[in-house]
Amino acid sequence: MNKRTLPFELKPSGGPFDDPALLVTPSNSDLSILFDCGTLHGLKTRDLQRVRWLFLSHLHIDHLIGFDHLLRTRLFSPLPLTVYGPAGTVDVIEHRLQGYAWNLTSGSPFIVRALELPSSVSPNAEFHCHDRFQRVELSSSSGQESPTKDGTVRLSEQISVKCHQVQHGVPCLGFRLDRQTPRKFSLETARCLGLEPGPWVGRLIAGEPMIKTVEGKDRDEHWLEEKLLRPGDHHSVGYLTDTLLDIKLLTVLAEFFGNVDVLCSEVAYLKSEVDLATQNLHMTTEQVARLATVSGAKELRLFHLSRRHCETGSEPHLVEVQDGFPTARLLSEPAISAGPDQSGSLSG
Repeated sequence: MNKRTLPFELKPSGGPFDDPALLVTPSNSDLSILFDCGTLHGLKTRDLQRVRWLFLSHLHIDHLIGFDHLLRTRLFSPLPLTVYGPAGTVDVIEHRLQGYAWNLTSGSPFIVRALELPSSVSPNAEFHCHDRFQRVELSSSSGQESPTKDGTVRLSEQISVKCHQVQHGVPCLGFRLDRQTPRKFSLETARCLGLEPGPWVGRLIAGEPMIKTVEGKDRDEHWLEEKLLRPGDHHSVGYLTDTLLDIKLLTVLAEFFGNVDVLCSEVAYLKSEVDLATQNLHMTTEQVARLATVSGAKELRLFHLSRRHCETGSEPHLVEVQDGFPTARLLSEPAISAGPDQSGSLSG
Protein backbone atom coordinates (compact mmCIF):
# COMPACT_ATOMS: atom_id res chain seq x y z
CA MET A 1 0.00 0.00 0.00
CA ASN A 2 1.29 3.44 -0.88
CA LYS A 3 1.58 5.67 2.13
CA ARG A 4 -0.56 8.77 1.84
CA THR A 5 0.34 11.93 3.70
CA LEU A 6 -2.69 13.94 4.81
CA PRO A 7 -2.92 17.41 6.33
CA PHE A 8 -4.62 15.75 9.32
CA GLU A 9 -3.54 13.44 12.09
CA LEU A 10 -6.10 10.68 12.67
CA LYS A 11 -5.83 9.23 16.16
CA PRO A 12 -8.31 6.54 17.27
CA SER A 13 -8.87 6.41 21.01
CA GLY A 14 -8.83 2.65 21.29
CA GLY A 15 -8.63 -0.67 19.51
CA PRO A 16 -11.02 -2.22 16.98
CA PHE A 17 -13.34 -3.63 19.67
CA ASP A 18 -13.46 -0.49 21.85
CA ASP A 19 -16.28 2.03 21.84
CA PRO A 20 -15.61 4.43 18.96
CA ALA A 21 -13.95 7.84 19.15
CA LEU A 22 -11.67 9.39 16.52
CA LEU A 23 -9.55 12.47 17.10
CA VAL A 24 -8.75 14.51 13.97
CA THR A 25 -6.12 17.24 14.24
CA PRO A 26 -5.26 19.41 11.22
CA SER A 27 -1.57 20.01 10.73
CA ASN A 28 -0.17 23.20 12.26
CA SER A 29 -3.26 23.56 14.45
CA ASP A 30 -3.65 23.57 18.22
CA LEU A 31 -7.34 22.62 17.95
CA SER A 32 -8.87 19.20 17.27
CA ILE A 33 -12.14 17.61 16.17
CA LEU A 34 -13.52 14.53 17.93
CA PHE A 35 -15.90 12.18 16.14
CA ASP A 36 -17.96 10.27 18.71
CA CYS A 37 -17.07 10.03 22.37
CA GLY A 38 -16.83 6.38 23.33
CA THR A 39 -13.63 4.93 24.75
CA LEU A 40 -11.15 7.75 25.46
CA HIS A 41 -8.44 5.84 27.33
CA GLY A 42 -6.14 5.96 24.29
CA LEU A 43 -6.10 9.76 24.24
CA LYS A 44 -3.84 11.76 26.52
CA THR A 45 -5.00 14.69 28.62
CA ARG A 46 -3.32 17.12 26.23
CA ASP A 47 -5.26 15.52 23.36
CA LEU A 48 -8.58 16.10 25.10
CA GLN A 49 -7.67 19.63 26.12
CA ARG A 50 -7.40 20.68 22.49
CA VAL A 51 -10.80 19.28 21.42
CA ARG A 52 -12.82 22.23 20.18
CA TRP A 53 -15.63 20.36 18.38
CA LEU A 54 -17.36 17.06 19.10
CA PHE A 55 -19.50 15.42 16.38
CA LEU A 56 -21.79 12.65 17.63
CA SER A 57 -23.08 10.12 15.12
CA HIS A 58 -25.92 9.13 17.47
CA LEU A 59 -26.80 8.91 21.12
CA HIS A 60 -26.27 5.24 22.00
CA ILE A 61 -24.20 4.70 25.15
CA ASP A 62 -21.13 3.33 23.35
CA HIS A 63 -20.78 6.57 21.38
CA LEU A 64 -21.24 8.92 24.35
CA ILE A 65 -19.91 7.05 27.38
CA GLY A 66 -16.67 9.06 27.34
CA PHE A 67 -18.37 12.46 27.58
CA ASP A 68 -17.94 12.66 31.36
CA HIS A 69 -14.22 11.94 30.98
CA LEU A 70 -13.91 14.71 28.40
CA LEU A 71 -15.91 17.06 30.62
CA ARG A 72 -13.71 16.31 33.63
CA THR A 73 -10.58 17.09 31.63
CA ARG A 74 -11.97 20.35 30.26
CA LEU A 75 -13.81 21.62 33.35
CA PHE A 76 -11.75 24.79 33.87
CA SER A 77 -10.64 25.30 30.28
CA PRO A 78 -11.08 28.66 28.54
CA LEU A 79 -11.58 26.78 25.26
CA PRO A 80 -15.30 26.16 24.60
CA LEU A 81 -16.61 22.80 23.46
CA THR A 82 -19.24 22.71 20.72
CA VAL A 83 -21.17 19.45 20.42
CA TYR A 84 -22.97 18.59 17.18
CA GLY A 85 -25.28 15.63 16.87
CA PRO A 86 -28.64 14.38 15.59
CA ALA A 87 -32.07 15.25 16.94
CA GLY A 88 -32.16 14.89 20.72
CA THR A 89 -28.55 15.92 21.27
CA VAL A 90 -29.31 19.16 23.15
CA ASP A 91 -31.55 17.43 25.70
CA VAL A 92 -29.09 14.57 26.23
CA ILE A 93 -26.15 16.94 26.79
CA GLU A 94 -28.26 18.94 29.24
CA HIS A 95 -29.11 15.79 31.20
CA ARG A 96 -25.47 14.73 31.30
CA LEU A 97 -24.39 18.14 32.59
CA GLN A 98 -27.12 18.21 35.20
CA GLY A 99 -26.08 14.83 36.58
CA TYR A 100 -23.56 16.43 38.95
CA ALA A 101 -23.39 19.16 41.61
CA TRP A 102 -21.52 22.29 40.51
CA ASN A 103 -21.27 24.50 43.60
CA LEU A 104 -17.45 24.85 43.38
CA THR A 105 -17.03 25.81 39.72
CA SER A 106 -18.19 29.42 39.73
CA GLY A 107 -14.76 30.62 38.59
CA SER A 108 -14.62 28.45 35.49
CA PRO A 109 -14.80 30.08 32.03
CA PHE A 110 -15.71 26.76 30.36
CA ILE A 111 -18.72 26.72 28.02
CA VAL A 112 -20.47 23.81 26.32
CA ARG A 113 -22.62 24.50 23.27
CA ALA A 114 -24.96 21.90 21.77
CA LEU A 115 -26.40 22.07 18.26
CA GLU A 116 -28.46 19.58 16.29
CA LEU A 117 -27.94 18.43 12.69
CA PRO A 118 -28.96 18.75 9.97
CA SER A 119 -31.29 21.36 11.42
CA SER A 120 -32.79 21.83 14.85
CA VAL A 121 -36.52 21.97 15.43
CA SER A 122 -35.99 23.05 19.03
CA PRO A 123 -33.52 25.86 19.81
CA ASN A 124 -29.86 25.06 20.29
CA ALA A 125 -28.39 25.69 23.71
CA GLU A 126 -25.36 26.91 25.61
CA PHE A 127 -24.24 25.81 29.08
CA HIS A 128 -21.85 27.90 31.24
CA CYS A 129 -19.84 26.12 33.89
CA HIS A 130 -19.79 29.21 36.14
CA ASP A 131 -23.60 29.13 36.10
CA ARG A 132 -23.77 25.44 37.04
CA PHE A 133 -24.38 24.52 33.39
CA GLN A 134 -27.89 25.94 33.37
CA ARG A 135 -29.40 25.77 29.90
CA VAL A 136 -29.50 28.98 27.84
CA GLU A 137 -31.48 28.80 24.63
CA LEU A 138 -29.76 30.00 21.47
CA SER A 139 -31.11 31.00 18.12
CA SER A 140 -30.50 28.31 15.48
CA SER A 141 -28.44 30.90 13.58
CA SER A 142 -26.28 32.00 16.52
CA GLY A 143 -22.57 32.09 15.80
CA GLN A 144 -20.40 31.41 12.77
CA GLU A 145 -20.27 27.69 13.57
CA SER A 146 -24.02 27.19 13.19
CA PRO A 147 -24.93 24.50 10.66
CA THR A 148 -26.53 25.36 7.34
CA LYS A 149 -29.88 23.89 6.35
CA ASP A 150 -28.16 20.89 4.75
CA GLY A 151 -26.14 20.24 7.91
CA THR A 152 -22.79 21.67 6.84
CA VAL A 153 -20.67 23.24 9.57
CA ARG A 154 -17.80 25.52 8.59
CA LEU A 155 -15.09 25.31 11.23
CA SER A 156 -12.70 27.69 9.48
CA GLU A 157 -12.15 29.24 6.08
CA GLN A 158 -10.56 26.00 4.92
CA ILE A 159 -12.30 23.24 6.87
CA SER A 160 -15.92 22.13 6.92
CA VAL A 161 -17.88 19.11 8.14
CA LYS A 162 -21.12 17.94 6.60
CA CYS A 163 -23.46 15.15 7.65
CA HIS A 164 -25.79 12.61 6.10
CA GLN A 165 -28.57 10.63 7.73
CA VAL A 166 -28.05 6.86 7.95
CA GLN A 167 -30.20 3.95 9.20
CA HIS A 168 -29.76 2.77 12.78
CA GLY A 169 -33.25 2.88 14.24
CA VAL A 170 -32.55 6.24 15.91
CA PRO A 171 -31.40 9.56 14.41
CA CYS A 172 -27.88 8.73 13.22
CA LEU A 173 -25.35 10.57 11.06
CA GLY A 174 -22.33 9.90 8.91
CA PHE A 175 -19.79 12.71 8.52
CA ARG A 176 -17.45 14.03 5.88
CA LEU A 177 -14.64 16.46 6.73
CA ASP A 178 -13.26 18.53 3.85
CA ARG A 179 -10.26 20.83 3.72
CA GLN A 180 -9.81 23.16 0.74
CA THR A 181 -6.79 25.44 0.65
CA PRO A 182 -6.91 28.77 -1.18
CA ARG A 183 -5.93 28.92 -4.83
CA LYS A 184 -2.21 29.16 -5.48
CA PHE A 185 -0.50 32.06 -7.21
CA SER A 186 1.90 31.22 -10.03
CA LEU A 187 4.92 33.49 -9.58
CA GLU A 188 6.58 32.09 -12.69
CA THR A 189 3.59 32.88 -14.91
CA ALA A 190 3.27 36.36 -13.40
CA ARG A 191 6.87 37.23 -14.18
CA CYS A 192 6.51 35.89 -17.71
CA LEU A 193 3.69 38.43 -18.09
CA GLY A 194 5.83 41.21 -16.64
CA LEU A 195 4.07 41.31 -13.26
CA GLU A 196 5.83 41.43 -9.91
CA PRO A 197 4.12 40.17 -6.74
CA GLY A 198 2.78 42.63 -4.21
CA PRO A 199 -0.30 43.28 -2.05
CA TRP A 200 -2.45 42.89 -5.14
CA VAL A 201 -1.83 39.13 -5.12
CA GLY A 202 -3.72 38.70 -1.84
CA ARG A 203 -6.58 40.77 -3.19
CA LEU A 204 -6.67 38.64 -6.35
CA ILE A 205 -6.82 35.40 -4.35
CA ALA A 206 -9.64 36.93 -2.28
CA GLY A 207 -11.57 37.67 -5.49
CA GLU A 208 -11.50 41.45 -5.19
CA PRO A 209 -12.06 43.59 -8.33
CA MET A 210 -8.90 44.94 -9.91
CA ILE A 211 -7.25 46.02 -13.13
CA LYS A 212 -3.63 45.28 -14.06
CA THR A 213 -1.86 46.33 -17.22
CA VAL A 214 -0.39 43.30 -18.96
CA GLU A 215 1.58 43.74 -22.20
CA GLY A 216 -0.05 47.09 -22.79
CA LYS A 217 -3.63 45.95 -22.15
CA ASP A 218 -5.81 46.43 -19.08
CA ARG A 219 -6.85 43.05 -17.65
CA ASP A 220 -9.53 42.56 -15.01
CA GLU A 221 -9.55 40.10 -12.10
CA HIS A 222 -11.29 37.39 -14.14
CA TRP A 223 -8.53 37.34 -16.74
CA LEU A 224 -5.87 37.48 -14.04
CA GLU A 225 -7.45 34.62 -12.09
CA GLU A 226 -7.51 32.40 -15.15
CA LYS A 227 -3.86 33.09 -15.96
CA LEU A 228 -2.30 33.29 -12.52
CA LEU A 229 -4.26 31.18 -10.05
CA ARG A 230 -4.14 27.41 -9.73
CA PRO A 231 -6.54 25.24 -7.70
CA GLY A 232 -5.62 24.74 -4.07
CA ASP A 233 -5.23 21.36 -2.43
CA HIS A 234 -8.29 19.40 -1.37
CA HIS A 235 -8.34 16.59 1.21
CA SER A 236 -11.21 14.77 2.87
CA VAL A 237 -11.98 12.20 5.56
CA GLY A 238 -15.19 10.18 5.83
CA TYR A 239 -16.53 8.83 9.14
CA LEU A 240 -19.28 6.21 9.09
CA THR A 241 -20.54 4.05 11.90
CA ASP A 242 -23.64 2.05 12.84
CA THR A 243 -25.93 1.78 9.85
CA LEU A 244 -27.92 -0.69 7.84
CA LEU A 245 -26.55 -0.48 4.29
CA ASP A 246 -29.22 -1.28 1.74
CA ILE A 247 -28.84 -0.60 -1.99
CA LYS A 248 -30.57 2.79 -1.79
CA LEU A 249 -28.35 4.08 1.02
CA LEU A 250 -25.25 2.58 -0.61
CA THR A 251 -25.91 4.64 -3.73
CA VAL A 252 -26.43 7.83 -1.74
CA LEU A 253 -23.40 7.33 0.51
CA ALA A 254 -21.20 6.49 -2.48
CA GLU A 255 -21.84 10.02 -3.68
CA PHE A 256 -21.59 11.60 -0.23
CA PHE A 257 -18.18 10.00 0.40
CA GLY A 258 -17.12 10.33 -3.21
CA ASN A 259 -13.31 10.27 -3.65
CA VAL A 260 -12.48 10.78 0.03
CA ASP A 261 -8.82 10.33 0.87
CA VAL A 262 -9.70 8.11 3.82
CA LEU A 263 -12.98 6.44 4.69
CA CYS A 264 -13.11 5.42 8.37
CA SER A 265 -15.88 2.87 8.72
CA GLU A 266 -17.37 0.47 11.23
CA VAL A 267 -17.26 -3.18 10.20
CA ALA A 268 -19.31 -4.93 12.86
CA TYR A 269 -20.05 -8.29 11.23
CA LEU A 270 -18.57 -10.90 8.91
CA LYS A 271 -20.24 -11.49 5.55
CA SER A 272 -21.73 -14.76 6.81
CA GLU A 273 -23.56 -12.76 9.48
CA VAL A 274 -25.56 -10.58 7.08
CA ASP A 275 -28.86 -11.54 8.75
CA LEU A 276 -27.51 -10.54 12.15
CA ALA A 277 -26.11 -7.30 10.71
CA THR A 278 -29.49 -6.48 9.21
CA GLN A 279 -31.26 -7.27 12.47
CA ASN A 280 -28.90 -5.02 14.46
CA LEU A 281 -28.69 -2.30 11.80
CA HIS A 282 -24.95 -2.62 11.15
CA MET A 283 -22.74 -3.44 8.15
CA THR A 284 -20.80 -6.51 7.10
CA THR A 285 -17.26 -6.76 5.80
CA GLU A 286 -18.49 -7.28 2.25
CA GLN A 287 -20.76 -4.23 2.39
CA VAL A 288 -18.06 -1.95 3.75
CA ALA A 289 -15.61 -3.01 1.06
CA ARG A 290 -18.27 -2.40 -1.57
CA LEU A 291 -19.01 1.10 -0.27
CA ALA A 292 -15.32 2.03 -0.23
CA THR A 293 -14.95 0.76 -3.80
CA VAL A 294 -17.96 2.47 -5.36
CA SER A 295 -17.27 5.74 -3.52
CA GLY A 296 -13.73 5.85 -4.91
CA ALA A 297 -12.16 6.09 -1.44
CA LYS A 298 -8.37 6.12 -1.65
CA GLU A 299 -7.95 4.42 1.71
CA LEU A 300 -10.25 2.42 3.98
CA ARG A 301 -9.70 2.24 7.75
CA LEU A 302 -11.80 -0.10 9.90
CA PHE A 303 -13.06 0.20 13.48
CA HIS A 304 -15.98 -0.71 15.78
CA LEU A 305 -15.99 -4.49 15.28
CA SER A 306 -18.69 -6.42 17.14
CA ARG A 307 -17.46 -7.57 20.54
CA ARG A 308 -18.85 -11.03 19.84
CA HIS A 309 -15.61 -11.50 17.87
CA CYS A 310 -13.17 -10.41 20.59
CA GLU A 311 -11.86 -13.93 21.16
CA THR A 312 -11.12 -14.60 17.50
CA GLY A 313 -9.64 -11.14 16.96
CA SER A 314 -9.87 -8.72 14.07
CA GLU A 315 -8.01 -10.77 11.46
CA PRO A 316 -11.11 -12.50 9.96
CA HIS A 317 -12.78 -9.11 9.41
CA LEU A 318 -9.66 -7.62 7.89
CA VAL A 319 -9.15 -10.56 5.51
CA GLU A 320 -12.76 -10.41 4.31
CA VAL A 321 -12.69 -6.67 3.71
CA GLN A 322 -9.38 -6.99 1.86
CA ASP A 323 -11.03 -9.46 -0.52
CA GLY A 324 -12.99 -6.48 -1.87
CA PHE A 325 -10.65 -3.61 -0.94
CA PRO A 326 -7.08 -4.96 -0.75
CA THR A 327 -5.46 -1.96 0.96
CA ALA A 328 -7.92 -1.82 3.89
CA ARG A 329 -6.33 -1.52 7.33
CA LEU A 330 -7.49 -1.22 10.91
CA LEU A 331 -7.89 2.39 11.98
CA SER A 332 -5.86 1.70 15.11
CA GLU A 333 -2.73 0.65 13.20
CA PRO A 334 -0.82 2.32 11.82
CA ALA A 335 -1.71 5.93 12.64
CA ILE A 336 -2.22 8.40 9.80
CA SER A 337 -0.13 11.48 10.45
CA ALA A 338 -0.33 14.97 9.08
CA GLY A 339 2.30 16.13 6.67
CA PRO A 340 4.79 18.56 8.22
CA ASP A 341 4.50 21.13 5.46
CA GLN A 342 0.72 21.27 5.18
CA SER A 343 -1.31 24.12 6.62
CA GLY A 344 -4.70 23.51 8.18
CA SER A 345 -4.91 26.00 10.99
CA LEU A 346 -8.22 26.18 12.83
CA SER A 347 -7.22 28.95 15.15
CA GLY A 348 -9.28 32.07 15.21
